[in-house]
Amino acid sequence: QVNEKGGQFLEAPVSGSKGPAHGGSLIFLCAGSESIYKDTVVQSSLDAMGKATHFFGKEVGHGTRAKLVVNSLMGTMMAAFGESLSLAQSVGLDGSKMLEVIGQGAVQSPMYALKGPKMLKGDHSPNFPLQHAHKDMKLAVDMAKEAGVEYAVTEGAEELFREAREDADLKVAEEDFSAVFKSICKKS
Repeated sequence: QVNEKGGQFLEAPVSGSKGPAHGGSLIFLCAGSESIYKDTVVQSSLDAMGKATHFFGKEVGHGTRAKLVVNSLMGTMMAAFGESLSLAQSVGLDGSKMLEVIGQGAVQSPMYALKGPKMLKGDHSPNFPLQHAHKDMKLAVDMAKEAGVEYAVTEGAEELFREAREDADLKVAEEDFSAVFKSICKKS
């Protein structure tokens, strides 16, 4: 609609939450007008707020699709991480020791290093609220269905997030998305 009326539009959803926003290390996922994207003022503004910009083409919506892919992967990783920590503790393994092992191996992740110790302490202060993570995961699952793409693992993780969000006893919808761990532990 903007283009039809002679205007130009650039979408620029971000990957990153509070910490990256404060530190100027967001990742911009852009689509729309390439001339706006390449504009030096726009680039300098994005550079001031972020560590990277990516252009996904002229079709508005592709930046949002990229964000949904990233956030659904992140949610799926968090659900698997929560299940693994719950399993470890349920079979008598020390959660902190498991975080150390995970941090030294091929599955190490900055997200696990940041969230793991907080999860074990029950600290789910929101950086990316669980309800927003769930929304993005649901949208990504729907996008995958429309595209005819197998997305069963993420679909299972989305269900865990939905259950956590809807749990009236836990009340974790506004807590960090790592609070899916509380729901997993409750069910275990």
